[in-house]
Amino acid sequence: MKLLFHCCCGPCAAACVDNFAAENIAPVLFWYNPNIHLFAEYQSRRDSLFTLANAKGLPITEIDEYGLRLFLRETGGETEVPGRCEICYRLRLKKTAAYAAENGFDAFSTSLLISPYQRHESIRRTGEEIATRYGIEFFYRDFRPLFREGQANARELGLYMQKYCGCIYSDEERHAKKNPVQKCSAIPITKVCPDVKLHTPESFPFSYFQRLALLTGEEAIKNLSQTTVLIFGLGGVGSWCAEALARSGVGKIGLVDYDTVCESNINRQVQANSRTLGLSKSETLRQRLLEINPGCEVSAWREMFTRENAASFPIDKADYVIDAIDSLNHKLDLIEICCNAGVTLFSSMGMAQKMDPARIKTAGIDETHGCPLARLVRQGLRKRGFTGNFTAVYSDEQIPRHEEISYTDKDSGGIVKVINGSAVTVTAAAGMVLASLVLRDVTEKK
Repeated sequence: MKLLFHCCCGPCAAACVDNFAAENIAPVLFWYNPNIHLFAEYQSRRDSLFTLANAKGLPITEIDEYGLRLFLRETGGETEVPGRCEICYRLRLKKTAAYAAENGFDAFSTSLLISPYQRHESIRRTGEEIATRYGIEFFYRDFRPLFREGQANARELGLYMQKYCGCIYSDEERHAKKNPVQKCSAIPITKVCPDVKLHTPESFPFSYFQRLALLTGEEAIKNLSQTTVLIFGLGGVGSWCAEALARSGVGKIGLVDYDTVCESNINRQVQANSRTLGLSKSETLRQRLLEINPGCEVSAWREMFTRENAASFPIDKADYVIDAIDSLNHKLDLIEICCNAGVTLFSSMGMAQKMDPARIKTAGIDETHGCPLARLVRQGLRKRGFTGNFTAVYSDEQIPRHEEISYTDKDSGGIVKVINGSAVTVTAAAGMVLASLVLRDVTEKK
């Protein structure tokens, strides 16, 4: 059976596609959800589905339409449940059926059938009515018993887990439940602060970065919004660099890290907290950056960078690459590839076993001193015949270890490595220095 499977999000689709696989059905996943708002939410759910498709090895197609105006026009004055929900089901399933019929599919279905919070019979009835109109089968199945399994699967994959149904009305309702209106005499906001300006999307991004613009000028803010930065390694240095770039109006940020959040990350990594333990570092950081700067286009790769997979990252399209990788061989590979591609590279050297952020410096790699990792990088590059140069962020501080913990690094051929101590005051400062290099370079080019 050639099945087109409409997906509202990655978590709802996860258990469904596993159920299909047990019956040797490999559906084509289909993204069309103009009901999801606001844009950051829409982007998070779309990206989670693409992450799932990649993890499951399934094909995916989309009609990428952020349809706030369309959704409001279709619902009209029907803002309450169940009326608006049935309009929403029909809007999405009609497009799915039309696409399936036009592209030679045998049937279509939807991941909406897994949610115990949706109006299940309404979805089934709508799907069957639309199927008759387009002369194609609606593949019905009650996936609801698989809901909890799908949620657990999604968490293992580090997928974004949404907090509300999706439409702008459901978002309003969830906030109303959290913050019920109290009876009180309201004070107009203009009386509290006469100069307040309520910013609209049309005024974005300047309103977010006005304080920075007072330093750099508005042209630099515009240039930052058109800048692309790739960050490899999202630990104590890379994660803070990413946050600083998002808070500074950088338009596109790519996040690359294969690891998940663990307890030992909490002391220094911005995305690490008690609620993100076990989740993907890149995906949780992506969600954080979108909450800070919804206008930023943030991409996440849950992968380890290697020379072999370098082509899967848009390095040649980046304006800047931030190297915050710990593994020496992968670090050397990234440095070589970036410099050969002519991409501006800012590279962090070792920030462990240090307590004084005032000792952090920047220099060309050949001018660094007092940093063991920088020495290994220089030596490794010389052995490879590398003759280029790039800016390194390093510190010459070295503090003796109080205790020693070691592990076997499989990525380095089984070499036993010692775990170094680290402090957020240093790692975060290094991340800020890396972000500052980007900001100053963009500003100077204005």
